[in-house]
Amino acid sequence: MTTPDQPQSVPPADARPRVAVLLTGGTIGSGGHDDQDRLDYVDLAKVLTDEEALPLYRFPDDITVYTRRFSRIRSNDASAEFWLRLRQSILDTIADDPDVAGIVIAHGTATLEETAYFLHLTVPTDVPIVVVGAQRPPTSMNSDAQLNLANAVRVAASPAAVGHGVLVAMDDEILSARDVMKTDNHRLSTFKARDHGRLGDIDPYGQVWFYRKLLRLHTTASRFAVELPEYTTPLPRVDIVTMYSGADEFALTAAIAHGARGVVLASLPPSMNPTAVDAAIDDAIASGVTIVQSSRAISGRVVQRHGFDDRGVIASDTLSPQASRLLLMLCLAAGLSRAEIIAAFASY
Repeated sequence: MTTPDQPQSVPPADARPRVAVLLTGGTIGSGGHDDQDRLDYVDLAKVLTDEEALPLYRFPDDITVYTRRFSRIRSNDASAEFWLRLRQSILDTIADDPDVAGIVIAHGTATLEETAYFLHLTVPTDVPIVVVGAQRPPTSMNSDAQLNLANAVRVAASPAAVGHGVLVAMDDEILSARDVMKTDNHRLSTFKARDHGRLGDIDPYGQVWFYRKLLRLHTTASRFAVELPEYTTPLPRVDIVTMYSGADEFALTAAIAHGARGVVLASLPPSMNPTAVDAAIDDAIASGVTIVQSSRAISGRVVQRHGFDDRGVIASDTLSPQASRLLLMLCLAAGLSRAEIIAAFASY
């Protein structure tokens, strides 16, 4: 492993597989008041220096690990601009080290699933990319940070990880970026695959096991990675509007008034809206705004039903509202038609 004052170096030739770790911040790189602090650290906002953080971690002896400092932010401040820069940093890392076996991104858990899916759709490489975080800071008693990062390195170095797209490795599980969702504020087993289960496991010996493979398009097969190699303008604004009992058109019309070219509705399960909102949806579509209907439910497919076709609404399939927003942003940036966007939600 490189020393903290050499984060940009590439190690010399070594028979061991090489994994680059891009450090972005988040709980996995934060410190608390003391070793009992598993909660108040979020308000302390103490981001550890590399000199403080790296000695807290132990990487597998059979893998060469080197680190690159990308940012020092809490993931609640991640944005489209952050994703675009991170995407470029991944491409730069591969260009600097063409033989790198895999890349790990240490990230805060608040928006980890969004960063992972954006990269899953836009990075044109088969090099395994593994996003990892922690529920407890590495300075706290019984932290999950050390094991999560070591496991992520093992997954990134594994030849079996090639071709799966971007992965999330947390709590001994391997999840696809397409399906992953944070489900709990504090428990270590917070990240789950929404509908179709995890792809594999890291066992107590540190061995990596895959049991299934995602069939939806991603990375090198994604048009958003291949046909849009450079994002030179800001991505279109897409907002998420959550439905609830008694909701009216206010939030939807406010999003459109503030420049949203698309809106994802986190609708009432199984994908319904109050009547007042439906009327506003029809007006929005008539004005050229793209509407994708998702669901507040934790799992379950939103089907492109006949009523959606009649009104011009697009169904989210099994994507979460957060993931639906990312895919819609990229579809609008690519100038896709409504029919093409429907096809994208059925393919990605």
